[in-house]
Amino acid sequence: MHDARFTASLPRAIAIVALACCSGHSAAQHSPALDRASLWIGGYRVDTGLRLEAEHDDIGGGSLDFAGDHETIGRARLDLLVGDGQGLTFDWYALDHADATRLARAFAYEGTEFEVDATLRSDAEFTAATAAWHWWLGEDRDVFGLGLGAAWYRLELALVGTAAVGDEHVAASAAFDESAIAPLVTLGYKHAFDDNLRVYAQASGIRKGGGALSGHIHDARVGFEWFPWRHVGVGAEYGLTRIRLERDGDDHSVGLDIDLQGPALFARMRF
Repeated sequence: MHDARFTASLPRAIAIVALACCSGHSAAQHSPALDRASLWIGGYRVDTGLRLEAEHDDIGGGSLDFAGDHETIGRARLDLLVGDGQGLTFDWYALDHADATRLARAFAYEGTEFEVDATLRSDAEFTAATAAWHWWLGEDRDVFGLGLGAAWYRLELALVGTAAVGDEHVAASAAFDESAIAPLVTLGYKHAFDDNLRVYAQASGIRKGGGALSGHIHDARVGFEWFPWRHVGVGAEYGLTRIRLERDGDDHSVGLDIDLQGPALFARMRF
């Protein structure tokens, strides 16, 4: 219920802040590397790697590597400038990865022991949304940024295969759905060659200890923006994301590593 209220109120809050920023500072001067309001809508074409580790006090555990593949991940960002050197950035992306592997040995997950030689199907859905306040330092065409904020992320993971129950072999499934909120730190650099062409680099880190879903997320990307028209353009970047999450239960634990790496293309709008 808390997550539903959070996701429902986020678009309304973003719209209110955007209107306030655009109406309150339309006449002020700022670096050509920054925009009053800037929208990014596009996606990543990434090479995905997924590794699952599980431990159970009674059954034991192990690890599984699911084959990586090229996938398209939707991503959207909104940048809002407040004054001439501060602003808000909202970022969202989602991954839906389905795969299957044949077990070389028995594997225990969420208290269920899947049999050796069984085909194990996995479905992992990961969603992240961040909001950060940035301080931009510098003048003219070069600015350096520091951002502090918060990240909300959600992981849904399900496995379906064959398990041994007594002397019988039955279809079995195990799943969990957890979310968490964690602090966020970002570093950035932007350079404007002119009013139409820019380059940028950004790195961010998210870390949470304890709770139902702990771990860390590290992200880095470099890219450029080109505006053949005043308010409409394109953006391209190359990104690298490392996700390590852990979920601890009363008698078991699950760890998930997700690696995302690849290029992205965005439709760009600025105001």
